[in-house]
Amino acid sequence: MRAECEEFRIRCTTLARHRQISIGMALDLSFLASWPDSVQDESDFKELVSTAYKLWWETWKLDVRFLVDYRAKSGARDFNQLINQLRTSYQHTGVDKQDEQADRWVKAVCGGRYPATPADWMACGIALMKAFNTAIDVLCRTITQNQNNEFRAAWQTKVAVSEEAVVVMVAADLGMRLNDGLRGFHVSQVKRRWAGYKLRKGEVASDILARFAEESLISRTGRLPCNYLDVLSALKVLGTPDAVPALRLAHAVAEITRMVGESYMKRLHDVWTLLRD
Repeated sequence: MRAECEEFRIRCTTLARHRQISIGMALDLSFLASWPDSVQDESDFKELVSTAYKLWWETWKLDVRFLVDYRAKSGARDFNQLINQLRTSYQHTGVDKQDEQADRWVKAVCGGRYPATPADWMACGIALMKAFNTAIDVLCRTITQNQNNEFRAAWQTKVAVSEEAVVVMVAADLGMRLNDGLRGFHVSQVKRRWAGYKLRKGEVASDILARFAEESLISRTGRLPCNYLDVLSALKVLGTPDAVPALRLAHAVAEITRMVGESYMKRLHDVWTLLRD
């Protein structure tokens, strides 16, 4: 299965390159570092199914929906159906039709019997990854075969106005890797602000969403290497309007320099003085 996973990484990288060239937007590939590369039992296979489903139907959902609907061939549509059936079968009970279709697929992989051995489950993992690779290849070919301006504009419009897509794009621009929990948090923050926002004349929705995403992403700062009162006292801004910007600067200096103790306080004081002069 490692060979299929290596092929998967190559195809994902190719898809990301096509996306960047076509619409000028990065594709988050942070999931590759932790992608399952072995299946030994049913639990491992369920994890692979869940991970693949989240990538296809959640992380990539806007791109997938657009490209599959835009003259994509059967390989992508087949994977659409397969991963949905497998995920529904393993995570929901009482869906008899989906269970039957999922069972039929794993049995076909294992020569007509239900998988029982590590080799059987590995075969299922390999088959699923091959189907996934085929689907990604179809997406890539759909892109390369439709390099006109109309296609690019339609694709960009599809993904650019999504709160989730904007958060992922801005995070990539900032070099940040977001797990599902963090991505969900920032998306909810952007959605909350966007719901109550009215566009002014001349404003562009994607620009406003990007601003909201950037503000949310950089708002979660790390810890200071000292008490905040030490900062305010050293910079002589305690209780003044300059207190908040001084603390923002303190966080930035701490994050950039990684200094602690007296060296940190001296660097912070020097930067503050330089900016105030």
